[in-house]
Amino acid sequence: MQYPKRRLLWLFALAAAVLGAAPAQARPRIRHVVIVSFDGLRPDAIDAAKTPTLDRLRREGAVALNARTITPSITLPSHASMLSGVSPAKHKVNWNSYQPKRGFISVPTCMDIAHHAGLSTAMVVGKKKLTQLARPGQVDLVSNPGHWAKDVAPGAADYLAKHQPALMFVHFSDPDSAGHRYGWMSAEQLKAIHESDAALGIIIKRIEATKGLRGQTLVIVSADHGGHDRTHGTKRLVDMHIPWIAWGANVKQGRWEKPVITYDTAATALYALGLATPKNWDGKPQKWVFRRAVAPRRREVKARR
Repeated sequence: MQYPKRRLLWLFALAAAVLGAAPAQARPRIRHVVIVSFDGLRPDAIDAAKTPTLDRLRREGAVALNARTITPSITLPSHASMLSGVSPAKHKVNWNSYQPKRGFISVPTCMDIAHHAGLSTAMVVGKKKLTQLARPGQVDLVSNPGHWAKDVAPGAADYLAKHQPALMFVHFSDPDSAGHRYGWMSAEQLKAIHESDAALGIIIKRIEATKGLRGQTLVIVSADHGGHDRTHGTKRLVDMHIPWIAWGANVKQGRWEKPVITYDTAATALYALGLATPKNWDGKPQKWVFRRAVAPRRREVKARR
């Protein structure tokens, strides 16, 4: 039996609707990933402080309730794992101050791998020592505009909007600095967290207001460690427990009991960009945060060592 052309088109449309997707519909594409680290942020401090931006991202995004950092739970080794996808035993960043004589992290980071894939990268940080995680020639922008989130966020947002890097790392120092001076969960630290949340809001607003970023950007918010009293670095839960939030393009909303380690951040960022995770990495892509699987890029690139 032959059908008129209009009826055939209607039948094809009906079949596509029943199956849930039109044949020509492409998988959702994440073109940009922004990793934001709140230095020293305990997850319970988000509830205690005034954090409208983080509250929104937790409400709209995917939240790992059991995320942990590495040991020792201190800033530079933890961020080295966050960006390199491996444990301290492999990246060997065992110092925690700016020591230019030590050079740079010796293993490839997610920045390196994105760079080798022909993607643009950027790093804007509040602590100079974190620039030792940017291997020479692998990051298009390495900036340390000041210590405080209010110094970091405007420049990061401007660069993000103007240059639209595929992978960007942003770091806020405020919670850690206030914790060491006044104590973790003190009124002063909660104020510092609020100010960092406002800085994050600047970046989120710029993403949503910028063509090319809006609807195509994944934001991962986390921390390097927590803290107690006026210190951190132990295996105590308050030092090890960190927030981990994925928000934006292709993210599946919900609160999950998934075990996430800080080095999974680098692997998840690469997966979101369609890049393969190196086989020797400890970190694994947290694919549960995505509504649909991300298509791999056609050209796979091996990181230089």
